[in-house]
Amino acid sequence: MAEMDSRKRLVLKEIVDRYIKSGQPVSSQALLSDYGLSVSSATIRNDMKALEEAGYITKAYHSAGRVPTERGYRFFVDWLVELSELGHQEQHAITESYEFQHQEIGALLRQTALLLAKIGGYAGFVLSPRIEQTRLRSILLVRLDETNVLVAILSELGLIETRMVHSTLSEAELAETVALLNRRLRGQRLAEIRNEAIRFSETEGWSKGTVRQAFTLLREAIDRHAKRRLYTEGLVQLLQQMIAERCDLEEMQALAALSGDPARLAAYLYRQADNQTRALIGAENTLEALRRSSLVLQSYGFGGVLGLLGPVQMNYSKAFSVTQYVSNRLRAILTVAQRDSRAASASGGKLSDA
Repeated sequence: MAEMDSRKRLVLKEIVDRYIKSGQPVSSQALLSDYGLSVSSATIRNDMKALEEAGYITKAYHSAGRVPTERGYRFFVDWLVELSELGHQEQHAITESYEFQHQEIGALLRQTALLLAKIGGYAGFVLSPRIEQTRLRSILLVRLDETNVLVAILSELGLIETRMVHSTLSEAELAETVALLNRRLRGQRLAEIRNEAIRFSETEGWSKGTVRQAFTLLREAIDRHAKRRLYTEGLVQLLQQMIAERCDLEEMQALAALSGDPARLAAYLYRQADNQTRALIGAENTLEALRRSSLVLQSYGFGGVLGLLGPVQMNYSKAFSVTQYVSNRLRAILTVAQRDSRAASASGGKLSDA
């Protein structure tokens, strides 16, 4: 089909839309009765035959109706202009969930994955930002008792690590140590701090045990977060849904195996990221375990990616809307955190040293 006319476009859109919503093969009579297309049944049948010959739809097993192929889904997604609006209740749920934005960044991303799964209706995922490329906002040392101190590390995107360490430094010595660390390290990229931490800790004036402990914690935290953590929610529920719908066993086994290999999935998602929301449908996925599933994903900035994983028969309109909305909110939260951090650094960061 060299060029698809407007009527065939509409017929294909209605077939995909109906099949996504009902999961049942779509017949020409169903199109005429439910969508009120002002043409004859013979015309609809001819259009469906042309769409089938072009590879956009195919005959369902043991049914007179037709179902979309991956090519049909791709045409539908590319032609999708008007995304479904998120209801006020859904928008309120997202806004309310992000009231935790001052929490540790891992908690923020974990909650975002849960939010995507809950509102999107499929498995939600969030790939962490490239923490090592962000800048240090401050290090805090807080006396807990006579022998223990809480060390907190804040990047410009938020809190990344807290740890209790043994220390008998006085309050005055703790204050001096905090000032020394922040004066030397604030505003540097975490990767730079990681590379230079050993040299710093060996120079005169950095010999105090608490300083060495703080540097060790810094190195460990940076190394941990440099591994690009992948947060997923709803994958078990997705597999249960696939079982209930009697989906292909090999497809379910592939997804189950992939859930046990987050590093491979994280590397794949990072390569597919884009500033615009995009869909990878079925065999468009080069990762074998996903070739019978679909991804809707978008970068939220800072090297991070989020989105939804579901069946090829996904409600793409809803998935696009949820992914875009949540991505924009998370990007805004991290951007504000970064801006506030840099403003604090420019003014001397007095609050961080308190």
